[in-house]
Amino acid sequence: MIERIFAAPKGPALEAGIQFALTHGLDYEIPTFYHVENLDNRHQEILRYRHLLKDFRGILSMHGPIFDTNVVSLDPEILKVSRHRYKQAIEVAKALDVRYLVFHSQWTPIYRAANATYMWLNKVTDFWERLLEEEVRDTNLTIVIENFLDDSPESIHALLSRINSPHLKACVDIGHINIFSKLSPIDWLQELGSQVAYIHAHNNGGALDSHDSFEKGLIDMPGFLNHLALLPQKIHLAIETSTLEGLASSYAMIAPHLAVQKEQFGAKSFLI
Repeated sequence: MIERIFAAPKGPALEAGIQFALTHGLDYEIPTFYHVENLDNRHQEILRYRHLLKDFRGILSMHGPIFDTNVVSLDPEILKVSRHRYKQAIEVAKALDVRYLVFHSQWTPIYRAANATYMWLNKVTDFWERLLEEEVRDTNLTIVIENFLDDSPESIHALLSRINSPHLKACVDIGHINIFSKLSPIDWLQELGSQVAYIHAHNNGGALDSHDSFEKGLIDMPGFLNHLALLPQKIHLAIETSTLEGLASSYAMIAPHLAVQKEQFGAKSFLI
């Protein structure tokens, strides 16, 4: 079932996205810390967000750095920089009382080699075990690992099965699935099962990661939302569109599925 809905617009001004969340009683995903300049200026940015969110009483999530990091690099200097950027993002998340922090899986299926999956899994497991122990263990923060180039859920499933921590879960990005995977978003949910805590929801035409609204693209959003609403498992849904108009129209599409959810689960549903 859809436990909570996060407004996660990527393009609009921060004030407009936050106001939408406030107006509709939604939670909010902070969108700007995947840019490393904001991590470098994190102390000023934390103060800015505290001011922008002074009236906000919901739950916060946040996207961590994306570009030019590689937590499974064989080069110790690249690994050092990547680790530094991830620790900066965790520092920001703690300061703003963020509950869910999104990082990409760093899995690259383009490279086909007999031992590629084994090497990736060993490196990424070591990275996350150490970082969780050092930075996350005694907090209420959950790291959610998001599929990006992943063509199947297997790598994320293997990582989370190895570590099996309440502080490390999966974020299923259905727009990325539509571009990079032959499986459907529902297939991904079924394979990852209870490992899924968070969903990035947006649509596209199958070629570009355009973060379109739910009604614009190849993904069967009514079918996906209906499936999600009828799952007994509680999952958070973030509407990650590129425009405020797309956020509004996508949010409106969810309403009938919440009614189905209420009929199925009644008082068990947080949103109804």
